[in-house]
Amino acid sequence: MIGAMKRHMVIAAMFLAAVGVLRAADRDAKADAVGKELIAAMGGEKSWEKARQFQFNFVVEREGKKAASFSHAWDRYTGDYRVAGTDRSGAPFTVYFNVNTKQGKAFLNGKPAEGEAEAALLKTAYGRFINDSYWLLAPWKIFDPGVRLAYDGEKPCPDGGVCDVLKLSFENVGLTPKDIYWLWITREGRKMVQWQFVLGGAAEEPTTAPWKDWRSVGGILLSTEKPMPARSTVIRFENLSVSPARDDALFKPPSP
Repeated sequence: MIGAMKRHMVIAAMFLAAVGVLRAADRDAKADAVGKELIAAMGGEKSWEKARQFQFNFVVEREGKKAASFSHAWDRYTGDYRVAGTDRSGAPFTVYFNVNTKQGKAFLNGKPAEGEAEAALLKTAYGRFINDSYWLLAPWKIFDPGVRLAYDGEKPCPDGGVCDVLKLSFENVGLTPKDIYWLWITREGRKMVQWQFVLGGAAEEPTTAPWKDWRSVGGILLSTEKPMPARSTVIRFENLSVSPARDDALFKPPSP
C-alpha cells in the first residue's frame, strides 16, 4: 500500500510539474484553464492517478471491413507493455517490452524472434504503443512534458453550441514531433467532440475525426469510436478496461 501511495504521489508531482512547464513555455493562461477543466470533466486528476493498467484492442475498419486489430496491455506505473497483432505478411506476433527502456522480447509465429527480426518487432511494438494509445488517451496527455498547448479560438461545435479549440504541437517528443492537433472542446460540460490533425508538417488541410461513444471506464472517460468519413475509415477500441491493479500474467513472456 505504501509503495502504491508513493507511485501516486510521483505521478501527481509529474502532472503538476508538466502543468508548470507548460505555463513557463507557452504563457497561455486560456489554454491552461480550458485544459484543466477538460481533465476535471473526464474524471479528474485523482482518477487518472489510479488508472494503472489499460487493456484494449485498437481496431481499424476501412469501408466497413476490419483492416487491422492490435491487442494492447499497459502497466502505466512501470511502463511494462504487451502488444499482439499480425505483421504485413499476416504472421502473428506478440511483443513484451518496457516503453521506457524499449527493451523486451518478441515472438513471431509463436517462436522467439532474434537479431534483426526481434529489433524490428520491438520497433513496431513501440510505434503501436505511441500511435494506438494516443488515439485513446490524447485529451489526458495535453499536459505531458514537451507538449505545447495553445488556445486557438472559439468555433461553432459540429452539433451546436460553442467549442473552445486547443492547439497541440510538440517539442522533441514522440516519433513524429511535427504533427499538429486541434482538440475541439465544448464550452458547456467540457467534452471533446472531435480533433483535427496534420501529420509530419504536411502542407494540407487537416483531417477531422469526431470522438464518439464516450464511456466511463475505471473511473475515467474515454472515447471508443473515431470515424473519419473523408477516409472511409473508423478507429474503434474494443475490450477496453482500466484497473488500479496490475495482472502480472499479462506482461510475462512465455517460457522457452
